[in-house]
Amino acid sequence: MIAINPTHRLRTVLVTVGLIASGVTAASCSSNTAAKPVVPSAPVASNTQSATQNTVATGATTPTAATTPSAPPSPVDSVPLTSPTADPSVVLPVADNPIKNDSTVQALVIDSVLVENNVGTNGAVASDHLEIALSNSSTADLAGVEVFYTYSDPSTGVTESYYTKLPDSFTIAAGAKRVIHFDDTGAPDHFPVNKFSLYYTDTNAMDVTVEVSAKGAAAQTATIQKDPGGTEAAD
Repeated sequence: MIAINPTHRLRTVLVTVGLIASGVTAASCSSNTAAKPVVPSAPVASNTQSATQNTVATGATTPTAATTPSAPPSPVDSVPLTSPTADPSVVLPVADNPIKNDSTVQALVIDSVLVENNVGTNGAVASDHLEIALSNSSTADLAGVEVFYTYSDPSTGVTESYYTKLPDSFTIAAGAKRVIHFDDTGAPDHFPVNKFSLYYTDTNAMDVTVEVSAKGAAAQTATIQKDPGGTEAAD
């Protein structure tokens, strides 16, 4: 009979029990893993992504304040050249007579109108131009003088009108005379003209009508005929 060492036997039992326990544990772990699949959790947004989303959302819901456009510059006030307040050195035809005068006081007088054979200072021959001699028959000075004149060619039916408002400094003293010249010389009482008007370019016979007005006096009108041919220059 073979003797068994009790210590060896006990060790063998313990090892056998340990192996069985290990197998049970392994089987249990394997069973649990198969029965309960792992469900992946939703990814957590990083701080960077969150900040980016917040920025986009904020930008989408908060509109940028619109810049209020500045008011457009006021257009520069311009005066047509045919207006009575236009630059007096530029003379262009006008369509209508701007003189508005309803006075009936007979104080202003047109003494004469010349459009040719003009005579200058001391009897010297002057270039042909429109010349209007005026006098004041009242006891008060006359101011606010306006002149409207028209050139008409009966042969062609063409007419052309011009208007000039004389400076406020131009007055006709009581009982005095004064002569207006339209010849563009720049001398005192000489006023600009249009060098391309009918008066200078039309060689047919022509009718010339003038109307002169002054403040507080009835407007006066006169008509004169210009002979055929161009204007004559002074010798």
